Amino acid sequence: MNEFISNSGTLINPDSVYDQERFINILQIILQKKTQKELSEQTGLNNATISRMLNGARSGRPYKSTIDKIAKAIDDPELIQELYDATGYSSKKIRERKKIIADNGFSLDLSTVQVHEKFFSTLMRGLSMMTSLHKVEWTIKSGTPRSYDYLIELKEGNIDYWYIRYVDRITSDEERKKALTAIYGEFAKLKLDGKIKVSCATPSYEDYDYFVTIPPYQLNTNASIIHFDSELERFADETFLETALPLKENIPVKDFCNLTESLIL
Repeated sequence: MNEFISNSGTLINPDSVYDQERFINILQIILQKKTQKELSEQTGLNNATISRMLNGARSGRPYKSTIDKIAKAIDDPELIQELYDATGYSSKKIRERKKIIADNGFSLDLSTVQVHEKFFSTLMRGLSMMTSLHKVEWTIKSGTPRSYDYLIELKEGNIDYWYIRYVDRITSDEERKKALTAIYGEFAKLKLDGKIKVSCATPSYEDYDYFVTIPPYQLNTNASIIHFDSELERFADETFLETALPLKENIPVKDFCNLTESLIL
């Protein structure tokens, strides 16, 4: 069944230069002088993204482009410097990150590779738990630990096929839209029969917040966007989108996010 096994690495994460608690404190200082709505209007960031950063619901490091937008809404030069340092984008933190990578003998895309491996490992754990708890058998029809798309066939479940596309962090809305178009296009080419679900999974809450705003109305399937929390190694959120499938039939399959929660022994 789960012929692919991927062990989580024990390597130092280059993004450890990100101090989330310090970053949240800076956001709270900014919001002492303006409302969250005003910050959203001044930065171009949606309220959902700001809320996720503020309440610490997402542990991943924000994009530099996001930090640049926040910096433009700050009048205090010292606070701006503090902002870049807390998020790992000051000159000092950039040097620290490069040193972590060099000392461990890794390439610059190490963190991307590690996160991808963690995603696959988490997916396998969730599928295995689905079999253990709900007696739903599954087979990977296509995809390997290093793939970005997976086609999973299920038996005794309320869907027959689950197509999953994993997407690395993206830095612009234009590229995000292109990625979604490509995902739904590749899925449509499969021409699968039966009850089908298509999901786009991302480790970035910024990408997640954007993806959920573009429903694939033309697809006659279940469709969802999944946020993968790479720090906690679990599927943190899943939002189902409107499609051509009647709403009364477009119901979520069993909550897969709960199946990827770490077991507490």
